[in-house]
Amino acid sequence: MPELAATRAEGALDALDGSGGVGAASPRARMLVAFVRELERERIPHCVLRGQRNFPRLAQGSDVDLLIERADARRVAAVAERCAREHGVSIWERRRFGRMETFRCYAFAGPGRHEFFGLDVHTAETCFGVPFLGARDVLARVRRVGELTLPDPAQSACIDAFGAFLSSGRIPPRHAGALRRAVSEWPGEVESELARWFGAAHAHRVVATVRREPDFAPELPLAALRRALLSRAVLRGPFGSLGALARFAWATRIEPWFAPHGRFVAFLGTDGTGKSTVIAGLTDELRRALGPERVVSFHLRPGLLPQLNALLHFGRTTYSIADMDRPHRAKPSGRVVSTLRAAYYACDFVLGGWTRVRPWRRHSAIVVFDRYAYDYLVDPLRSRIRLDAPWLRSICGLCPRPQRVLVCTAAAETVRARKRELEEHETLRQLAAYEALARTLPNTTLVRTDGSVQDSIDAAVRAIFDGHAP
Repeated sequence: MPELAATRAEGALDALDGSGGVGAASPRARMLVAFVRELERERIPHCVLRGQRNFPRLAQGSDVDLLIERADARRVAAVAERCAREHGVSIWERRRFGRMETFRCYAFAGPGRHEFFGLDVHTAETCFGVPFLGARDVLARVRRVGELTLPDPAQSACIDAFGAFLSSGRIPPRHAGALRRAVSEWPGEVESELARWFGAAHAHRVVATVRREPDFAPELPLAALRRALLSRAVLRGPFGSLGALARFAWATRIEPWFAPHGRFVAFLGTDGTGKSTVIAGLTDELRRALGPERVVSFHLRPGLLPQLNALLHFGRTTYSIADMDRPHRAKPSGRVVSTLRAAYYACDFVLGGWTRVRPWRRHSAIVVFDRYAYDYLVDPLRSRIRLDAPWLRSICGLCPRPQRVLVCTAAAETVRARKRELEEHETLRQLAAYEALARTLPNTTLVRTDGSVQDSIDAAVRAIFDGHAP
């Protein structure tokens, strides 16, 4: 019988992608299927807390939550990295939050198809970093459903509903419905589980409220439940709980200011290379996949400091919108003033990087710049800076470095057909200069824009998240 169950699980895994086998599945499906099989093969105790409903056909940007014992954390991380590498998946962000490690993954699944998903590996269920439900408590009561190892249904309903409620004060409708069904079918098991977390009196009131109120979440005493949970966790293990709380505060509040996550990307290129079109398509793609709050764009500078033209004319610029079509309309300043201009704008990159860019990055947002300080090394005339200004390269080197620089380029005749804002000789010079710059800057990729817009967007996404473009 065990052999038959294993065979059925293998067959279920092969059919999960719905396309006739793992070989035909997307990289995401292949990686997750291989990951589960490897955990089973290496006999690593685990269960899938969340994400099992559509596993492995996840919605864009959704997560799989896995629970393991702490002693197996390194082995599981190694398995995840190996499976990702073997199936064309890039782990573009990896973070640790006390008792949880997150892997943010990306896979290119074909023209116009980009897969984003997450794998969260827990060693305990936590509230504000304080563990209240260890892996052993859950793994001792797991059940096998097809190809996946899942928690006990009553315990799972409590974990999903109250994990969200204690953190945010809200219970998603799906988890609320699951808790209501669990209270209806297994009231004793639910009350017993909640009594371990909050105490018998609170557990009895919670179960009664769920039974009585159609919309029970607003009726639950959030503050009292938080206090009861945290006090019980601290009494059980004072040093471990306080240490976990400190680690959680460091990982979520302090560390991101000094080691921000997410992605910091800058696009360079002369006028007519399709840079703005690629950026628009890229940001639309990422907002659909990751959410609109996870993608933010800037033009050239963070914009903390005003333009010098506006600063010198009491907040009003002396040029019109029509003048923007003539980027080299004004003569550059002298060599000394050019250096001062570059230094002023470098202050904007440095100060604005801390006050406007880093707050987004600490929340794992993708920050995209249309042009950046490196443009001063190729086209400084746009900002009335001389190309031979003293210390120009050193001043640009003081600005925060993007994690990835993408230089858009195309054949000269294609660029000239799109825009003629610059003289032909200047266009040719800038094309050559930007391509030469791409060879000297670290983490820089050339993106050809001669073909279709979608091909260019695909190349940009791949360069950002898996480190190369086709």
